[in-house]
Amino acid sequence: MARTRLFLAVMLLFAAPVLGYSQEAPKWSYIEAGYIDFDPDAGLSDDGWFAGGSIHILKNFQLVAEYNDIGDYTLWNAGFGWHGLFGDPGDLFAQIVWNDVQVDSSNVSDDGYGLAAGVRWKLAKWFEAKGQVNWNDYDQAGSDTTVEVGALFSMLEDRFGFGAEYESGDADILRAYFRINFGK
Repeated sequence: MARTRLFLAVMLLFAAPVLGYSQEAPKWSYIEAGYIDFDPDAGLSDDGWFAGGSIHILKNFQLVAEYNDIGDYTLWNAGFGWHGLFGDPGDLFAQIVWNDVQVDSSNVSDDGYGLAAGVRWKLAKWFEAKGQVNWNDYDQAGSDTTVEVGALFSMLEDRFGFGAEYESGDADILRAYFRINFGK
């Protein structure tokens, strides 16, 4: 057992330079689109697609928006956020968005707002990890707190990437997406 630990420690030491610890901050100007699997606790599971993006404005602020088309559900949000604090490889962030939900089969329309806070960290030049807590409050459905984790793999000078995210709360949501980064 001790030899295995020693072997793993030595391999990690040799692998560290290859991983290329990033001295670059996460990108906050991007567009992304992909597949979404939506599994609400009180409804039928369905899948669909989503598209969204973020635009870096001023020094540490961004505008965000997203649209989801998932079977009977149509969801969209728009808002703004702040990022910074940890220096180049990572960002603490917080954002507030307006949410709108439509359920076609039951003619339900609900809206409200959401707050999110988390961390995005470039663990390597080509790999970013994200952890986030979301709180949403709707007029009819009430409030929900979710936890979200994700990973993004970048390529071609950090201009393109593909990633996956998992969110758990009143609904379990799995996303797989392609991202185009531009600007900061």
